[in-house]
Amino acid sequence: MTSSIDDKAETVRRLIMETMPAAAGEDSRIFGAGAPLDSLGLVNFLADLEYRLTEEFGREIVLASDRAMSRSQSPFRDVAALTDYIVELLTE
Repeated sequence: MTSSIDDKAETVRRLIMETMPAAAGEDSRIFGAGAPLDSLGLVNFLADLEYRLTEEFGREIVLASDRAMSRSQSPFRDVAALTDYIVELLTE
């Protein structure tokens, strides 16, 4: 990983944590069994996060897409998976 990607990942992780419910930790699940968000909560979280990402990086990022939904493992399962997915989108 290059420094630029590391910097993006750290910024993305910070934005995710700022957008998550207060009780969530950095190792938290986002969606699924034992996660703080139900389906409506996930939709609201993703909309808020997309807005924050656009503000931070100056480009529109769409998180809930066919690409995300067609993956064998959901990028919304936990903070690390979502961070990796967003960095992947940002580096395209």
